[in-house]
Amino acid sequence: MGRLSVEKIIVPIRGEIPSKPSVGPHDRITEALEVMLKNDLKQIVVAKGDEVLGMIRLEDALKTVGLAGRTRSTGAPSLVVHGRKIVLDE
Repeated sequence: MGRLSVEKIIVPIRGEIPSKPSVGPHDRITEALEVMLKNDLKQIVVAKGDEVLGMIRLEDALKTVGLAGRTRSTGAPSLVVHGRKIVLDE
């Protein structure tokens, strides 16, 4: 598997989303996941300099790195990463 960069999963911004923190399009998806988890975010802006390119969603990033689907069979789908429980929307 090659380097997974943020640009592979950028989507248009929907609704209100803070511009900080943000990630760049060439950042690794794992770096974006770390920023989202540290800041308790389900989505994050992707920017190149001052230009906003879109956003990525936590759920899409988890799927791309192969972490989606590793959830408990009961209740809402969730997983634990670095001691934090993440509940995924279905």
